[in-house]
Amino acid sequence: MRRPIAIALAALAITACSQAAQSETPLASPPAETIAMIEAETGPDWRKIAPENLLVLKTAHGETLIELNPNFAPGHAARMRKLATDRALNNTEFYRVIDGFVAQTGLNGNDKSEDYPPLMNENERAIATDGSFTPLGNADLYAAEVGHLNGFAAARNMESGTEWLLHCPGAVAMARDTDPNSGAADYYIVLDAQRYLDRNLTVFGRVVSGMEYVQMVRRGDREIESGVIQAPASGDRIFTVTLASDMPEDSRPVVEVMKTDSNSFANAKRSKRVRRDPFFYNTPPEVVDICDMPVPAKRLK
Repeated sequence: MRRPIAIALAALAITACSQAAQSETPLASPPAETIAMIEAETGPDWRKIAPENLLVLKTAHGETLIELNPNFAPGHAARMRKLATDRALNNTEFYRVIDGFVAQTGLNGNDKSEDYPPLMNENERAIATDGSFTPLGNADLYAAEVGHLNGFAAARNMESGTEWLLHCPGAVAMARDTDPNSGAADYYIVLDAQRYLDRNLTVFGRVVSGMEYVQMVRRGDREIESGVIQAPASGDRIFTVTLASDMPEDSRPVVEVMKTDSNSFANAKRSKRVRRDPFFYNTPPEVVDICDMPVPAKRLK
């Protein structure tokens, strides 16, 4: 079985170096968005992730938790549940990692791959009529409108009548070959925003805890086989991938996510968009990028 190549090909389109992280603004008092987050730490504006939608990845660096999205990508969420329940993803590795792009892992064409046939893509869908889309509130470079769908960065186009999930940092999507319906058992975690991939690959989850551990994994050389880590070196190993619902109840991780249709999240967006601290004597435009507005999540245990 061939290794999914679409991500490798897409990587060639990005610049050779990722942007350096910007330093924190030296303010005498906490920025408004920090205060907003602190004020929203508890209460009805948070939802608990169901254990059947929570994947636990254990590596030498630490534990990373991924929320699956069966509402948007039911086939892909079901596939990841089965892979985890079958323990098929245990002892796999991040075999293709490009700095500032993605960290890819999965079965990588091993003997188990034949047990998991390709899936029909779930890149986009008809706009839901349940009012679950919460607009960000300002224009976007890639889409007619962006916002959030139950905690996931999303976009929609009223003319085409479709909506889709976005390749923001921490998004988890299925790798594939050129055929749009060839994704099966290899997936990647987005390290830095890659919005040009939106609607071309199926986003089915997002990291809600432990993204810092994904950022620690060994990088490949983008100029050699598009970031595939070359022997004798090997990628960082994933010891286990477990569904929280398959764990004993007393040892399951518990994660809450801020509701994106809540007043708390509206306030957080507003404080991120409106910079009124006296430090900003040249007031920035009142806009915020969708990928700079991650939905707060907290691990309770």
